[in-house]
Amino acid sequence: MKKQIKRRSLDQLVQKYSQDKNFVIAYQERRFYRQVAYLIHDLRKKVGFSQAEVAHRAKVSQPMIARLEAGDPRRTPTLETINRILAALGYQLVLEVKPLNAA
Repeated sequence: MKKQIKRRSLDQLVQKYSQDKNFVIAYQERRFYRQVAYLIHDLRKKVGFSQAEVAHRAKVSQPMIARLEAGDPRRTPTLETINRILAALGYQLVLEVKPLNAA
């Protein structure tokens, strides 16, 4: 007889491990790169460029653009690469720093 595995939602897991500082840092990092992935995909579509065209303009490979847009966690881009890709799309990167407890 198979043992029943209790299923948990992502929200439940985040809540469970939210006191673990290492978990919180890793979770926020992955969240940042997913947001970057969605942003670059949406901007590329808005501008009307193919992945190959963005790659050529940013001087990176097309597979790298595909991995970035897919949010591949094995290869996270540097801020320099993100900035080059955004510049190729006609945008610039602006960072804002806030305290963790700020809403």
